Amino acid sequence: MKKRAAILLAVVITFVGVVIAFPKGAQMRASRLSKELPEQFGDWSGRPQEVGSREKAVLPGDTEFERMEYRHLGKTKPPVQVSIVFSGKNLSQSIHRPEVCLRAQGWEFASERYFIWDDILPNGERLPVKEIICRIARMEKNESGDPVAVLLPNGEQSYEWRAFYYTFFGHSKIVSGHYQRTGEDIKDRLFKGYDQRWAYATVSSFISQKFVDQGFVVGSMEVLDEVETKQHIVEFLQELLPLIVADSGEGTDPSLSEGGILNHE
Repeated sequence: MKKRAAILLAVVITFVGVVIAFPKGAQMRASRLSKELPEQFGDWSGRPQEVGSREKAVLPGDTEFERMEYRHLGKTKPPVQVSIVFSGKNLSQSIHRPEVCLRAQGWEFASERYFIWDDILPNGERLPVKEIICRIARMEKNESGDPVAVLLPNGEQSYEWRAFYYTFFGHSKIVSGHYQRTGEDIKDRLFKGYDQRWAYATVSSFISQKFVDQGFVVGSMEVLDEVETKQHIVEFLQELLPLIVADSGEGTDPSLSEGGILNHE
């Protein structure tokens, strides 16, 4: 245990030393992920979503966002939400562990796991992701505008259940772990002389079977359990990712100057 702690401390000290020693004008290379989500593709139509004021307040000003909710034109499949956060100059503050934000919003985690998706990227590259199955209490506003719990007929709290999948797209790498991303940043600064601009991407959909199990009606929408919801997201990404993911090292970003440094100060 002491050995692991010593190794972790050494890694942290090394990273801090690199950050301090490296020039502030370090070049930043664009993420492989596009900064523009398509408003329509296949049988999906997207609607832009606003980023919360609290989220903007805690992140540096040069952090950028792209967020869209996609609805199926045939209205038979559950909606899918796609959220992307693009890091700014301060890599340690622009993106942090997604679990922290979700728990702060009130999500209760039922399960978490890392795995790799095959045959989902256009060039056959494997996609590492983290899966989080979680729930949040359903609330609605009363006549006074105050939030109150939505209760089931038996008096119990009702919940929305969602399947979240996230990963980090860098300039050349795709990783699903926060500490993996930190390790890549250290190597880039030490051996390549630049920073990768990371795009933290989350895709999620609500688990309609859980909704039906509580006695709610979903109309013509397909009733999907956890496994089927995962497959639903896979099929969605197989259509979307070829449109927004560049090959390794080929990403472009208009927010970066010709020298590779963010224009924002």
